[in-house]
Amino acid sequence: MGLVIDNHCHVSCEVPGRRYMPWQQSWLVSMEWAYGGRNPNKGRPPFLRDPQTLFPRQGLRYADPEGKYTIAAMDKGGIDMGVVLPIDYDFSWGSHSDIQIEEKHQHQHQMVQKYPGRFVSFGGPDPRRPGAKEIFRRAVTQYGAKGLKLIPKNGYYPWQAECYELYNVCMEFGLPASTCTEPNSGGYNRGRFTDPMHVLDVIGDFPDMPLTLLHAGNPLYDFFEKAVFVASGNPNTYIELNYWLKAAAGQEEAQGSPIFGMPIGASHVLNEETAVLLLASARDILGAHKITWGIDRHFGPSIRNTGWKQASWLKGLVKTAAKYGKQFTQEEVDLILGENVARVLKLKEYPEWTMERKYGYTRRDPRPRYH
Repeated sequence: MGLVIDNHCHVSCEVPGRRYMPWQQSWLVSMEWAYGGRNPNKGRPPFLRDPQTLFPRQGLRYADPEGKYTIAAMDKGGIDMGVVLPIDYDFSWGSHSDIQIEEKHQHQHQMVQKYPGRFVSFGGPDPRRPGAKEIFRRAVTQYGAKGLKLIPKNGYYPWQAECYELYNVCMEFGLPASTCTEPNSGGYNRGRFTDPMHVLDVIGDFPDMPLTLLHAGNPLYDFFEKAVFVASGNPNTYIELNYWLKAAAGQEEAQGSPIFGMPIGASHVLNEETAVLLLASARDILGAHKITWGIDRHFGPSIRNTGWKQASWLKGLVKTAAKYGKQFTQEEVDLILGENVARVLKLKEYPEWTMERKYGYTRRDPRPRYH
């Protein structure tokens, strides 16, 4: 078995009195906990919870400034390494986090140094942030970032000029990029920016830049199909599966999660069978060498997170898939578990994967005029 790498993890450095997220985000979660879908009655009365009691400690529930909860979970799941992605939500909510993005980059660098060989850090300023290019460049040159993370659901398209400034830095240093393709309801209401089809512009203009479509469109099945379609057209484009796999891995909170847009006659809830079918579909179209996985959750002192089970479940995919009439080889499972990420991040030498030629172009900025 090769390396096992979580391609989508977060480590919050929140401490009492200093929030990692804008206050509105914490209040949104508190409201959901009291009155919405996280309420035991799924938003129906009686409303016995008070969001004000959770709000002061909401972010501290998953805070892990020392990294010990995250490492413990990785050890429990047999996960060798995690790709740590920062969160810069400020422009989405219209207020500053107490802990700004550059400090988040610094903290991630500290985790990489504290736990050698266990973490890889990405940079991720909102591209509309003043000085975003310089912030990302410092993340690379001073804090050891090995890639770029974008969150279009904050309110921008991945093909906007501000994003291209950051892709240029990736090209300069030979780094990959990852972009979210997960629409959300509630406070994350800018889901139109996450449509995977918008990533086609980026691939067309930066075809040599390794690019991963995080979430693979979860929970919309048509977004999953689009993500696979987008990744199919370029040898440097990958998908990452997280929430699609949670129920299959025995995570209780995901068992009843719906899949929107599945074909008539198919199961419309997440379970082991749908996870196998989705994985097999992506493998048949893309090949196992373009599929990765991630947990996309925080670990902390007072939060239930069984995301480490995904790694354990994937390790048994050869036998599990056979139960549902699908075949995976151990080599394919190893690629999905971590060898693909190791190859993209150049953690190991893979001479057989070396492509002699490159596309050799990016979009010229400004674009040429023909009239």
